Amino acid sequence: MRFDRKIWLDWNRKKPCPSCGSGLLFPSANKGIIENETVDSKFKNSYGYNYTEYLFSIHLKCSNCGDIVAVSGNFSEENEPSNEEFGIQRYYDPISFYPPPKIISIPESCPKSVSRLLNDSFGLYWLDVGSCANKIRISIEVLMDELKINKTRIVSGKRRKLSLHERISKFKITNIEIGDILLSIKWIGNAGSHFSDIVKEDLLDAYQLLEYSLLQLYNDEKRNLIKISKEINLKKKPIKKKN
Repeated sequence: MRFDRKIWLDWNRKKPCPSCGSGLLFPSANKGIIENETVDSKFKNSYGYNYTEYLFSIHLKCSNCGDIVAVSGNFSEENEPSNEEFGIQRYYDPISFYPPPKIISIPESCPKSVSRLLNDSFGLYWLDVGSCANKIRISIEVLMDELKINKTRIVSGKRRKLSLHERISKFKITNIEIGDILLSIKWIGNAGSHFSDIVKEDLLDAYQLLEYSLLQLYNDEKRNLIKISKEINLKKKPIKKKN
């Protein structure tokens, strides 16, 4: 599925199924949304506070494979009596998707060590943006391991550990385009690790950049086409396909 950040910023947009990847998640017909007003909200409203806060949970069902995803979070109602056109407004803030939808496509040939970290990060996207950014940064470190980029170097006769920045710089010698992109992802990861101000839009920048990088480094379509081409050239005739 083509990357679309609007899906991940708007609660009302249907999310892709984490199991099959081809279906979309819809509210399950036999399990409606469960809503409960918080105690603090009830107390404030007893004094005429015009803002109500709830906890909610709902089961979403895949339109293709039928698998279920559980979602929970907060939502609020704000009455706007001065604007009769809008009336009561609802604002949803989901903080948990289980299992979490995949925010980006990960190539099948991408190393499992990297894909596991990214799959973990998808759940953190809703819960904790800083932790999510840090998890993305760690995935870059592991990617450097998989690409056989040295972790250390000898300085004045002593072995010194290389920073992620230094390792990416080494990678840039052979692939400057992807190296520059990975470096920009690292800066976003650093912000999350150091508790700097970071928002979901920043995470989506990192995800979009990382998806492009992985598709360039682990291009499944290119690999499969090269395999087919080599087989045809070896046999010097078309390949007979099994029905």
